[in-house]
Parts: sequence; C-alpha cells; structure tokens
Amino acid sequence: MVGRESLQTQLFASVPLEYKIPQDHPLRKLRLLCDECLKPWMSAWESRYSDVGQPGIPPAQLIRALLLMAFYSIKSERSLCEHIEFNYLFRWFVGLDWDDVVWDHSVFSKNRERLFGDGAADALLGEVANLAESRGFLSSDRLVVDGTLIKAWASMKSFKADDGSEDDLINFKGTKRSNKTHSSRTDKDARLYRKSKGQESMLCHMGHILVDSVTGIIRACRVTPATGTAEVESALDMAEEHMKANQILVGDRLYDQAKFLEGAGKQGIRAHPRAKSKGSRLSGQTTKSASYEASMKTRYIVERSFGWIKGSGRMRQTMFQGTEKVSWQFALMASAMNLVRIRNLTE
Repeated sequence: MVGRESLQTQLFASVPLEYKIPQDHPLRKLRLLCDECLKPWMSAWESRYSDVGQPGIPPAQLIRALLLMAFYSIKSERSLCEHIEFNYLFRWFVGLDWDDVVWDHSVFSKNRERLFGDGAADALLGEVANLAESRGFLSSDRLVVDGTLIKAWASMKSFKADDGSEDDLINFKGTKRSNKTHSSRTDKDARLYRKSKGQESMLCHMGHILVDSVTGIIRACRVTPATGTAEVESALDMAEEHMKANQILVGDRLYDQAKFLEGAGKQGIRAHPRAKSKGSRLSGQTTKSASYEASMKTRYIVERSFGWIKGSGRMRQTMFQGTEKVSWQFALMASAMNLVRIRNLTE
C-alpha cells in the first residue's frame, strides 16, 4: 500500500535538539574539545565587553561557528550563517536551540578584533596545543618548521608605483616592478614574491608553522610579509618561544644557512635542515648521523598541515587584508586542524 504524505504542520519540536545528533557523530567529540579549550579564556573575552547596553552574541558561539567554517570548508561567513539557519547539526554545535535567531554575518566583522586581537588568536592555538600536550601528543624531541605563501586579497593591477607615476597606467606589461618602489593600493602589507624559480610572482603574505614530527600537531604559527629572510627569522622566533634546549629543529634546504644554524645554536637547539647539494653549512658528521637521517624522514609531515589549512581551511587565498587579520585567520585554521587531529588520535 502506498503511503500518503502528511502536511508539515507540526508547530513545536518534541525532543531536545541534542537528541537529534547521533552519539557517534564526529562533531560530538569536537564540541567537547572546543569547550575544553575555550573555557579558560571566557573571562578574558567577557572583560572586552561593556557592562551596559544590549547583550551581545556569546563569544564562544562565534568561535565555534568560525571553526565550523574550517571543518566543513564553508566559503564565506554569509554562507555560514545560512547553513546554521537550516542545519540543526550546526545549530547544536554552535550552541543555538531550535527557535534561536541566527545573527547576521556582519557580526563576525564587528567582533573580529575583540575575539582575536591582542594575541587572543595565538592564545587560542596555545590552549589547543596545551590540550594535546596534556594527552601525550607532544612528546617528540623533534619539531619541523616550514613556510608557505598565502595569496593576498589584492589584484596585480593594484600594485603600482609609490610616486604615483603609474596611477593612470592600464596595462603594466613590460614595466619593471619591485617591492622597493611599488606597493599594493588594496593591501599595503602584501608583497610581490615567488617561492622558487619557475613559479609565478604574486602578491602574498607568508605563513610559518612549527609542527610536532610525530603527531603533526601545530605548536605555533606566524604570518609575516613575504621576504627572503622571513622564514628563518620566524623559525628562530618560534623556536625560542616553544622549544627547549637539546631539541631538534628540522627544516628544508632554505634553512641550510649560517643565520639559521648560528641562531639555533645560541638557543641550544640542534638544527637539522635538509643539506644543500652545493655549499652546505652542515658538517659531514651531522649529515651522516642516525639522528639526522631520522629527521629527514619526518621532514614532510609539515606539508600535511599546509594542505589542510589551504584545502579545508580555504586559505590558499585569504579574504582579509593586512598581515594582522591574515594572522588571525591563520591561527584559527591551525587551531581547527589541531582539534581534528586530536580527535583522530583519541579514537
């Protein structure tokens, strides 16, 4: 017998929203991990709000919503709000009930500095890393460092001469352009740069991460203007803050230079960059050791993190302008990747 469709006229939900979420759904573990990381910072976020006026959106809900963007590769904050409106799984994860009104997408823009300014984005990543350490996922004596280019939210046509001589120039083909004489009118912090020979030059920022060589957990990250010395400088900066004496710092061939080796030596850290085929600064005793061979086997684990951040996190090209805002987004995507990694390691 053929069943008959009934009219969708039910006015009230008969069960709590949480009952609709399967017990084995991946977001359940992620929600617990998120709450555990956000709890220590709630008082600090609350202190950034006024004691008078209309109540704002709880900061924990905004953070969880932005993490959802990374987990499900949602393309924009406007689209995110639409998903939360009709997807009860997302409603539950964010912390909304059946009938709660979803905020406008502009709320993220108005609260971004309040949520991530003054080092709050890096502090959130630090809390996630501390959570991983408390569960024994950061016990390796080796850390891997690397950098990647993040395409800026700026057109090549916005890269014009600082003296104004190219303001009316429509076609820049055949003109010589340099970061010393030119800058982007859209993003002043973007630099014209290419990672290696044979690749195209583009306006970009440079992201740097420090990764555990066994679990792939990101310990720290930075975003800087794209320059030839940024990778080494950021690596030494992160190593000084997050590494202990006698630990090993692994890198690719770009780090095989005197500045990196001497800087790591002053910090008491053993540097294991990939040796250059010509003009290497590493001694033969170092490159022939068993410890160095073990380091080279773990060197590529950092690429997984970049792949996740640029793929799921949609950071191949940022939608923000300025190094500061790009660094907030980069730290948030690193935190999201760490949460997924912790969930997978605990299963």
